[in-house]
Amino acid sequence: MRILILLMFFLVFFTKMGLTHKINTFAYREGDQIIGEAYFADGSPCIKCKVEVYSDKGVKILDMTTDEKGKFSFTTKEKGSIRIKVIAGEGHLAECKVEGLKNPQASKSLESKIETPKTEEATTHLKLTNEEMKIAIKEAVSEALKETIKPETEGIKNLLIEVKKDMDRAKLHDIIGGIGYIFGIWGMVTILKFRKK
Repeated sequence: MRILILLMFFLVFFTKMGLTHKINTFAYREGDQIIGEAYFADGSPCIKCKVEVYSDKGVKILDMTTDEKGKFSFTTKEKGSIRIKVIAGEGHLAECKVEGLKNPQASKSLESKIETPKTEEATTHLKLTNEEMKIAIKEAVSEALKETIKPETEGIKNLLIEVKKDMDRAKLHDIIGGIGYIFGIWGMVTILKFRKK
């Protein structure tokens, strides 16, 4: 009985200390640039933590560390999905996966099909098929939209990041609920013990 009370004491007073070591991380892709952030369960940033980047085949691509705000960013030529590990020491690890580019071949195939004109006269006689023209227009419009919309979407991204951080935090009602489960199980064990007597 004394051991159980002692165990309950440690659970109540040291739960927050155990939860602060949980690490959360996320990252997203903007073309060839990967941008991410790592933070602890209480929302504080993982400062100067090691970040390892792996290709979808499991080959290590890059090593780096987070900055003073727990953020990291890098440029990669890897077009497939990549896996990012954030290591905060003593076995504290978080992973996230960033999906690859949707259509990395489209721009390369278009560039190889379009020949660069040598003179001014050649520019007026550039020969493109309808399909190549559609792809070129689609990419030009897509790039123009990205540049126009990027400043407006930054605010939305930051808001979503804050919402995700808030959702990942351990809340007081979760801790109290866990303690309630423990007391419930303890009560059932006590009832079963007294019924046997």
